[in-house]
Amino acid sequence: MHTIYIDILLSVNLIINYLLLSATSFYTHTQIKVKRLILGALVGAMCSLTILLPVIPFVPNMLIKIVVGGLTVFAAFGKKRTLEFIKLYAVFLTATFFFCGIVIALWFLFTPKNLLIKNSVVYLNISPVMLILYSVVCYCAFRIFYTIAGRHQAYDTYCVLTIRNGFNALRVTAKIDTGNTLKEPFSQCPVIVIGRKTAEVITPAEIIEYETVTTLKYRTEINNIRFVPFTSVNGEGILPCFKAEEVYIDDIICDKTVYIALCKDSYIQGDFQAIIPYEIF
Repeated sequence: MHTIYIDILLSVNLIINYLLLSATSFYTHTQIKVKRLILGALVGAMCSLTILLPVIPFVPNMLIKIVVGGLTVFAAFGKKRTLEFIKLYAVFLTATFFFCGIVIALWFLFTPKNLLIKNSVVYLNISPVMLILYSVVCYCAFRIFYTIAGRHQAYDTYCVLTIRNGFNALRVTAKIDTGNTLKEPFSQCPVIVIGRKTAEVITPAEIIEYETVTTLKYRTEINNIRFVPFTSVNGEGILPCFKAEEVYIDDIICDKTVYIALCKDSYIQGDFQAIIPYEIF
């Protein structure tokens, strides 16, 4: 007969869900704010109260877990496109099963008296320090597993990029590319590359003036333009760029300062219109 303390139950599952959602964000390269992580973790933690119910049969228990997992992911990552949500949900479930596998292994190997698993809910009656330690170990194990498994995989991830500048906004499909290492020379901020014609609606007047004015005297009087040197299979040179007012990736605002570099539209070929550096995540 186990005595279950509600504060420990909620604390344990809050930390576990927080780390599982962090692992999901890391694996899918999806940006997420800390407050959303906490919100999702709280939803998952509140659902852990099902441990107080009588033992639930396997099928209803799995259905409850499916719904709870969906609510947790939705609370953390918000509204997403169907395929993107399914991907986040699948990764979250994978991370959950991975964690549960470690817990069950500990259960069978050591049968600790302070560990209880009921209705697929984990209850650990341990000190906060040990709780944090065990949770971090599980999280690190997941990160190491992902790193080893994905070391030789090529990144070919796409996302929806939204750039707002003034009253205008641009929404395009972008490719996340580890090969894009461009940085604005002075600030060392990451640079998103996009075609000139594609970005025309958000391009500042200064850049348009710079590219249309031929007199060097007038060119030197135009401010607020930065230049980024680049080298690619198409050649080398410099790209004019400007600082974006707001950048959203999959409808999540980017909290970093980002510059937008303009290239020839022919440089970007494929089912995407912009190239995002992996570093931005």
